Amino acid sequence: MKPINLDEQRTVAVELVAQVMLADGMLANREVDALDRHGIAQLLGVPRDALVEAVIERCQWALDRSGPERTPRLVDIEEFERTLDRVTDPELRDLVCRAMLVLAKSDGVISQPEQTLLRNMLTRWEIPLEQLRD
Repeated sequence: MKPINLDEQRTVAVELVAQVMLADGMLANREVDALDRHGIAQLLGVPRDALVEAVIERCQWALDRSGPERTPRLVDIEEFERTLDRVTDPELRDLVCRAMLVLAKSDGVISQPEQTLLRNMLTRWEIPLEQLRD
């Protein structure tokens, strides 16, 4: 795979953040509040609108892949891992981990799908949870 530049990696980072925001099937007001309160868009180096658009696109993605009962499929680990592999900048990886952890915790419960994404990301990127505590 051809390495992608930092701007493209930021776009991918936004996709990852959108995935964790919708992993539990709900977009909680507290998640959106946390997004703004922590300045996550600015930290990732993207406009806030880019994050909102990514969340909308992720909703459409889930609906497009819904089963016969129209139950959206919110988490696709293989797709998530391919997306993770597109972010190679260590500082951006650290920011994405921190952002996803903050957003997953913001509604008071880290759901099983959120835990799965977080665990998979930390393992794949070889980032110890302790590194995110400071």
